[in-house]
Amino acid sequence: MLTKIWQKWIDFFKQKYEQKIMDNETKTIPKNESENLSNPQISVAVCTYNRADRLVSALDGLITQSLPTEKFEIILVDNASTDNTKEVCIRYQEKLSNLYYIYEPVQGLSRARNTALDRARGKYISYLDDDAIPCEIWLGEILQTFETVKPMPIGIGGPIYPLWEMGEPEWMQPEMDFLFSIIDYGKESHWLKFPKFPFGANMSYQREAILKAGGFDESLGRKGGSLLSCEEYLLNKTLTKQGGRFYYNSQASVQHWIPKQRTDPNWLIRRSYWQGRSEGVVDKIVGKSLKRQWWDSFGKVINLKRILDLWSSESKVNISAQAWRSRCWGYFFQVWFHHTLPSKK
Repeated sequence: MLTKIWQKWIDFFKQKYEQKIMDNETKTIPKNESENLSNPQISVAVCTYNRADRLVSALDGLITQSLPTEKFEIILVDNASTDNTKEVCIRYQEKLSNLYYIYEPVQGLSRARNTALDRARGKYISYLDDDAIPCEIWLGEILQTFETVKPMPIGIGGPIYPLWEMGEPEWMQPEMDFLFSIIDYGKESHWLKFPKFPFGANMSYQREAILKAGGFDESLGRKGGSLLSCEEYLLNKTLTKQGGRFYYNSQASVQHWIPKQRTDPNWLIRRSYWQGRSEGVVDKIVGKSLKRQWWDSFGKVINLKRILDLWSSESKVNISAQAWRSRCWGYFFQVWFHHTLPSKK
């Protein structure tokens, strides 16, 4: 018994010692600019949660950027991961002198993005998903667009091409692209018109603009296994109302990993439900009247073609109709039975 107790104490102090060593080895971003003489033009924010295996591909993509290293910094926000994310960061700091690590204990993608925003030092900030791989000219194209397009865009997006782990499902249709964060607005760069906006896997902003807008609403956005979303849409809509314009750079592309779990129709239907719930939350936040939301909840359901498609024998048509019904029900439920806003914590 005494031997077991003694071994537990040894293991405890060993763990504390190793954690202290790791904390000393990990380079965290300076709390203010005076602590570091570098002055990056653009900050890349990579928010991650338990995806160390995919994170390495994103960081490899940042290593090969054509933009000189001194012109950008990488802020890696570890959103309470329980895998080996921190060890991956330590390893990559040997290759990326401009990589900084931040641990954010409060779970939530919006919280993590705001943490990166608060600590960023660049004039511009680019958000890259932890499972996205940027092309070599990604940052160079974004920076050039900000500096040459007039008037200066409030935000910039680019193509998001899918990397299907198991191949594109046979039931996939263009109308479903946004549910998988897929964007391809063509080969020509151009101004985006509402309601087209950049998606989270590949979106860049004037940093001061989104600071003034209050950043990402933390009552929205993924939290662990939750599929609540639309925080990007709400921010982009707010910036547009304030007079900002978004630009699409067809050369600033990323590839976005889509795991096999997401090619299951059940995932699509669940994702669609939470899209509807998210849209209901956004309507509440922007001040749409409850009466209008009630009417909209019924209006979304009244679509005879979609209703008939639910009985289609063609899987592509049937799954699309199920996803539509699930999205409608999510909105209806949010408006009628869950009208209070989710907690921001």
